[in-house]
Order: sequence, then structure tokens, then C-alpha cells
Amino acid sequence: MAAHAQAIEQITADFSIPVETLARFLSTTSRTVMRWKKEGVQPSSHHRERLEKIAHIDRRLRQVLKPEAIERWLHAYNDSLGGKRPLDLLAKGQYNRLLAAIAELEEGVFV
Repeated sequence: MAAHAQAIEQITADFSIPVETLARFLSTTSRTVMRWKKEGVQPSSHHRERLEKIAHIDRRLRQVLKPEAIERWLHAYNDSLGGKRPLDLLAKGQYNRLLAAIAELEEGVFV
């Protein structure tokens, strides 16, 4: 399985989101994401970069949180993120803001 196909599998499982939601995060269609996953079609450089950033966020979360806590954290409204859910920030491409919140989690700051 290609690296991007593995990333799609891991992200959708860890984040408990359907492919359609991941496609929205990547600014593409679910059909396109499924082609990357099942047919080995390579994402464009723009989409590959976004997928790699989201996969990095997933890896960081797995380093800091227990698997069952990842979904709860991503779907919960968060005061340190201006009352937004981490998934909402993913949809807007605000990766650095999420990475900063994950770093706070790692340092023991309640977020």
C-alpha cells in the first residue's frame, strides 16, 4: 500500500471521520481521495502537502494522547482554540494552530 493510502486509512480511523470529511479537509472530492487510496493514483503536490500535514498532526496526537482520547479531543469545542473544535481548524487549514495546541497538551497545559 502506498504511503498516501496508509495515511488516509490512519487519519480516517484515528479521527473517526469518513473519507468525505477528509476530502473536505484536502479541498477535493471523496471520489478523488478513494482513487488515491484504492487505485494508487498520486495526489497532486498541493494535495499531497495537505495530506502530509494532516498525517503529521495525527502522528503528534498519537504521541500525546491515548487512541480513544484523540477522537474526543478533535470533536470537542476547545476554549484555547477560541471555542472552536480542532476538526474545524483542520477544515480551514490552520495546521500550525493545531500543532501549538498539541504542544500545550504535551506540556501538560489543559486544552
